[in-house]
Amino acid sequence: MKTQGNIKLISSVDINKNSVLELNIFPGEKTPWHYHTLFSETFEVLKGTLEVGKGKDILHLKQGDKATIKPNEKHYYHNVSNEDCTITTTIVPGNKNFENALFILKGLAQDGLSNDAGTPNKFSDLVVFVYLSNSRMVGFQKLAEPIFNFFAKAAIKKGHLNELVQRYCK
Repeated sequence: MKTQGNIKLISSVDINKNSVLELNIFPGEKTPWHYHTLFSETFEVLKGTLEVGKGKDILHLKQGDKATIKPNEKHYYHNVSNEDCTITTTIVPGNKNFENALFILKGLAQDGLSNDAGTPNKFSDLVVFVYLSNSRMVGFQKLAEPIFNFFAKAAIKKGHLNELVQRYCK
């Protein structure tokens, strides 16, 4: 089991068919509306509360609550409280790139390289995270997706992904 700061790998696609990670969502941390095409994602709150947008619904999850997001279903999460929220996220089928993306995201935050919402400060880190996590944008942000993909592939080609994996995923 791999642990780094505020994230712990419970089960990897390397061993099982699903990816299960435990992570802290800090007060104010959030994702924009997005969706994934390759897997479903289930959030289970272990401690604290978490707001989850799912399709047209906004759910307020507390300890013991779960929400499953199907492939291609728009969603976001946001810790609107003043306390850390601890969750597990289960990815079905498992996805190694998603596992690495979360380790990179949380590692960047731990190193002070992201803003209060948890978004990486450097554009190259952001585009690689979005690409790895199979996150697809919605609304007007969808227009930026080809640009993100272009820069992500360029950063990967230049070895930036390997640097991030070496730093945060080993």
